[in-house]
Amino acid sequence: MTVDASGPFPLHAFTPRLRALGGVLHVTALGTLCYATALLLKDVLAGTQTLQPEPLSMLIAVGGVLPLIALRLLRMGTRATVTVRPEGLVLTLQGGAHFEIPFDALESIRPWHLPIPAPGLTLRLRTGRAFEYGLESPAPLALLEAMGTRGEARNDPRVRYAQARSEKWRRRWYDQALKYGLVPGALAVIFFRAHQYISFGGPFGELQMYGWTAYLTSFARTWLPVFLALLLFGCFWRGLAEALCFSAAWLGPRWARNTRITAEWTCRALYYVALPVFLAVRLLG
Repeated sequence: MTVDASGPFPLHAFTPRLRALGGVLHVTALGTLCYATALLLKDVLAGTQTLQPEPLSMLIAVGGVLPLIALRLLRMGTRATVTVRPEGLVLTLQGGAHFEIPFDALESIRPWHLPIPAPGLTLRLRTGRAFEYGLESPAPLALLEAMGTRGEARNDPRVRYAQARSEKWRRRWYDQALKYGLVPGALAVIFFRAHQYISFGGPFGELQMYGWTAYLTSFARTWLPVFLALLLFGCFWRGLAEALCFSAAWLGPRWARNTRITAEWTCRALYYVALPVFLAVRLLG
């Protein structure tokens, strides 16, 4: 969507308490995924299989999925827009309330120290206090550029990181369907078919012997660990990629863009090429 140079710019307006709540939800989800990934990595390095799919899926559902759903609902209730006028900013909340912040009343505009629950900006007033709403914006560069000389925070490394991330990591529905649906499903079918031949002598042996319930239950038991392994595999490399991109943003705009492009394509290659090839070689071996 194309917007005018002065807006309105869509974002989310968080009070300190709502941002703290969003931060807790965000950190809880990330912490759960990191913990589960560490458990899986421990099993892989030790050559063991102590991590069972059922409790692992419950852990991810309760500690990862539910907080992310709550965070999505929180964001739905904090939608807002900012319009840049010659005399200042106009913040319009979802319910229709709006606030006018004259440029003369602004001391500075500062990026959030940590992009939690997402990158954002704090409006510091000349009174020494922060404006009551923090502005969460995954792509703050356009808003800062519309402010002219007052948007000097556009050169901040945290803004460069956020902007590069928003431009090169856009999750569309078909990306999600491919990553979390087609790829795990295809690999699960391969493993399930091999299991059927080995255990029942054909691709439909279990179906003919025990019926659809047993057949589909057996497939679900094959699919679940494959899905979880791919999910945590992607989380591991995503964590490394984000840490690398955040560090590179401090070196300059070109580093932020180029590192982001390299990291995104590397993650795709590892997930869609390297991992299936590795599993195929292990299966054939």
